[in-house]
Amino acid sequence: MPYQAGVLKAVGIENGKEVDAKILRTADKVAKIILKADRDHIAADGQDLSYVKVELVDKNGIIQPSAEDLLSFDIKGPGSIIGVDNANLQDPVPYNATSRKAWKGKALVVIKSERGAKGDIHLTVHAKGLADASLAIKSE
Repeated sequence: MPYQAGVLKAVGIENGKEVDAKILRTADKVAKIILKADRDHIAADGQDLSYVKVELVDKNGIIQPSAEDLLSFDIKGPGSIIGVDNANLQDPVPYNATSRKAWKGKALVVIKSERGAKGDIHLTVHAKGLADASLAIKSE
């Protein structure tokens, strides 16, 4: 089937009735960076972690699967970045870097609290040509 932009819907049918459906939509060019933390509060014990998903999405919020933008990460407050990743096994960049290319429109940043230091940890992600994205994680 030749490529054509649009919507592809796969439907699961059981006993003649639709029981599940998955929809794929064509993504447009990257319009913004979305950050999603698994938790917005972590313990200030120097061991607790928050995993922040980074997604490069189009104007409709659809992840752009071809996006490989270089992402730079800044952190302020009582925490540190202990790892960055993108799931690309062929990417030679070490996990303890402050920048990483997205792969298939995604990346991951792991933030660790500082022992005994309470307050807001602010993560900002930059990519050329896009507005910065930020979020705060409370260390308490």
